[in-house]
Amino acid sequence: MGVFNKVTATFQESRQFLKRSLEEYIMFSPEAKQLTLTKKIVLLLCQQAESRVEQLKSLVPHSEEGLIATIEYKKIQVQLHFTPEKITLHENCLEGELRLLNPPQFETESIVYRYLIAGWTTFLGGKLPSGALPKEVRIENNKVYYTLPRNQLQLLDSLFHSLENGSALMTNLKQGDLTIETSVALSWNNFKLKNLLQLVNFK
Repeated sequence: MGVFNKVTATFQESRQFLKRSLEEYIMFSPEAKQLTLTKKIVLLLCQQAESRVEQLKSLVPHSEEGLIATIEYKKIQVQLHFTPEKITLHENCLEGELRLLNPPQFETESIVYRYLIAGWTTFLGGKLPSGALPKEVRIENNKVYYTLPRNQLQLLDSLFHSLENGSALMTNLKQGDLTIETSVALSWNNFKLKNLLQLVNFK
């Protein structure tokens, strides 16, 4: 076997190993143009958000739909039950939409929603520079809209870096599994497998 063939074989074996390592976290259906992050990785990402956003005291999947975030604000704990609905990819940023499943039991304060988006940013693999909160957050009725830098979100970059600008991801979180529908069929070859494995093995 020539050197090139050996290198190719080694590369393919490495990708197969990474794929097997990730199969318990990610399932996808090319025919339906959707992939699912299993409850196992959703729980890991929730824990990561909790550990990195000080005001986010808890982020857990609801037994039926969405996530429940517990935020401490002015020494008062506020619970927000929400579900992610849509993410639109642009060249330098992404626009997202969360839907509140139950009206929050507190007088609306925009800073609370910024903490919520800070937790969601971390869930998506992003980091908040020097503890800065996201500024682009808008609330309309039961919807929370946000804008985030695209290149800072490791999870989305690892999964969807090959999608064109303007692509919309429809998201649905039921019983702990996060299903994402895309406009095109994806395969393991579209993913940055090494980056994904590092993300699920965070400390």
